[in-house]
Amino acid sequence: MHSCYVPPPQISEDTIRISKSERHHLLNVLRLRADDQVEVFDGVGNRYVASLCDTRTSPLQAKILQQQFHPHTPPYITLFQGLPKFDKMNLIVQKTTEIGVSEIAPMICQRSIPQSLVQEKRIIRWQRIANEAAKQCKRPHFAHVLAPQGLKGGLPRIDHLDLSILLWEGEKRNGLKEILRNHGDAKSVGLFVGPEGGFTNEEVDLALQNGCLPATFGDNTLRTETAAIVGVASVMYELR
Repeated sequence: MHSCYVPPPQISEDTIRISKSERHHLLNVLRLRADDQVEVFDGVGNRYVASLCDTRTSPLQAKILQQQFHPHTPPYITLFQGLPKFDKMNLIVQKTTEIGVSEIAPMICQRSIPQSLVQEKRIIRWQRIANEAAKQCKRPHFAHVLAPQGLKGGLPRIDHLDLSILLWEGEKRNGLKEILRNHGDAKSVGLFVGPEGGFTNEEVDLALQNGCLPATFGDNTLRTETAAIVGVASVMYELR
């Protein structure tokens, strides 16, 4: 069954109003017709099976046939990602969403691209990529992309997390796997990944002072996009 994303305000007790972009995809790309059934996700845990109504109308409407609510299951992962160059962030958002990240907090680090290049349209694009990835994987809870901010501005968010980990190539003793297994009861995890070139010593000191635990992948130094994907996958594997 084909699926689409519809935000909660467009869903009433028995009817779903499908947005213009999703309407185009369902009717012009997938060639669906009236009475065809679709799977609808609202991004906050609800899954609907709905039947398309008159396809000549805009917005397209669908009649709700079934509804299921899927509660969020831990771990709840927030990826604090140092902004990389070019379009690497697109890949990070897509793949970590597919794996199960809950929030993505882009960080403007000392070795990141200039802040002036982080335009609002990029944030909108990252959220759209996250939505598409979640829809593709049939994830009932979609990842939320936050507005970029500096490391110092993002650190207060970890006060509400059970565990916060800084992936750092300078760490030589504590492996990521060992830290996760020593905190197997953690329900919410913050994962800090630096941009190309990694975190500066000043940033590392600041993160450690605020309660982050340094972790290493071992002998290999991974690219920032690889570290994010492997890190999120490791948290999901060890704590779910």
